[in-house]
Amino acid sequence: MKLTKDELRQLEEFERRRIALNHSEWWDRLSMDQKFGVYQLQKFGFDLAFIRNTEDGPLAVVRRGSEFATVNHEGDVDLSPDIVLRD
Repeated sequence: MKLTKDELRQLEEFERRRIALNHSEWWDRLSMDQKFGVYQLQKFGFDLAFIRNTEDGPLAVVRRGSEFATVNHEGDVDLSPDIVLRD
């Protein structure tokens, strides 16, 4: 049985999400500008949760309890992001 391109993409995405990265591996994937933004947020208790790939580039998502913030690839911080998270 041959998979369609869409099915292959979905399978690759599923496999990618099964691989859990540790904190230093997430950190290594940040741009220098993002590292600075995340570092500043860490001073206020935020921790790097994950990086989401978007059409505008990688988006670092940080968390403090139930609060989320994002840092785009240019280092711009959004303390009230409009993001949807999976359960």
